[in-house]
Amino acid sequence: MRESGKQMLQFVRDHGTGGQEGMSGPLEQDLKERCARLARALGEAGTDVALLQQSIDKYYFAGTVQQGFLAVGAEREPILFCRKGVERTQRETPWQVVALERPKDLPALLAAAGFSTGCVGVEGDVLPWQLYRQLERMFPDSRIEDVSSTVRALRQVKSEFELGEIRAAGAAWAEMMQETGRLLRPGANDHEISIRVDAHGRLQGGQGLMRTRGFNFDYFAPHVLFGPPGAVPAYFDGPTGGEGPHPSIGQGSRGIAIEPDGPILCDYAVAVRGYVADGTRTFVIGELPGQLQYAAELAIDILAEAEEAMHPGTEIASLFQRASRRAEERGLGQHFLGFGPDRARFLGHGIGLELDEFPVLTERAQGVLEPGMVIAVEPKFVFPGIGAVGVEDSFIVCSSGPAEVLTHFPRGPITLPRDGVR
Repeated sequence: MRESGKQMLQFVRDHGTGGQEGMSGPLEQDLKERCARLARALGEAGTDVALLQQSIDKYYFAGTVQQGFLAVGAEREPILFCRKGVERTQRETPWQVVALERPKDLPALLAAAGFSTGCVGVEGDVLPWQLYRQLERMFPDSRIEDVSSTVRALRQVKSEFELGEIRAAGAAWAEMMQETGRLLRPGANDHEISIRVDAHGRLQGGQGLMRTRGFNFDYFAPHVLFGPPGAVPAYFDGPTGGEGPHPSIGQGSRGIAIEPDGPILCDYAVAVRGYVADGTRTFVIGELPGQLQYAAELAIDILAEAEEAMHPGTEIASLFQRASRRAEERGLGQHFLGFGPDRARFLGHGIGLELDEFPVLTERAQGVLEPGMVIAVEPKFVFPGIGAVGVEDSFIVCSSGPAEVLTHFPRGPITLPRDGVR
């Protein structure tokens, strides 16, 4: 049996393939603590009950993505009002599950369960207008407020259980980078390599599905971006993304042959058991041209400076400001995090169950770093008509000492022989 097959079998033995019957102690305890924190925050804000519908918010607070409304309030334990798969949902969550045949029955069920509905909280950042209007009709005498910022702020600090899951994703990411080095050869097709790396990641436990919160922020990985198409801006807000195989996709590899001495930017995100690790490396078969080599080395320097500064109490905005200033001082400001008007306005982003979590490292970000935050930092440089180079690692902000790196692989730029012989 091939080694990857053995690894997959071991993964199944370790983690199973079904639901969460016999939910582990740490996860169940996490769910209870998360809901308790949310209930306190709602009480302080004067919100009687939050009705969570977004899949990942439900998973974070209840351990399931099944259809329905998770009701969380300060007055009693949460209840999951379930539209589909009641028996499955009962196996996957520690909370009481109530079958909900029709959404219009929800107000009466909430009242019967002891929830007040004078002020109802919803996930305003992701809730479709049609569903919002439905809630307005269901609760005509209630004030409906957006609690998405509260929910996302709670989610940005990870528990020890979550950090363990993200470390597992980091290990799968490193295996994908190792596989990339084995696959890259002159003449190899960049899109074929991305497919093979993706398959390898799945064999390491990667789930395939990558969840994001932003509107129209579809994302699939891995991105293997070779040469000029890698410098074409994608439609989502990011420093790179690539031209992709077709405008309907608008991101990723183009499907061209890799040639020596051109930049190969490999940006991979992988999720294991829900949790994401994200990282980027620059490869080259042969040697990078002087300007690209200079930029790739500067990106590594900027990442190292950010890593050194990532400790509790650091102002989040200072990380972006320091990195931008360094790029300007070294003469590459116009190429930093994109080019011209297409430049991204962040140096990094939180990761967890979604790829685009809080905090976001922007110039005007509020607040400071806290222990347990997990952040992907991605200094990259883009040269239109030539390609993109850069580096990215995922970090845990620790209570003391330096940040913990989750994506272990040489930062490069990683050079491979032109003749393909390793």
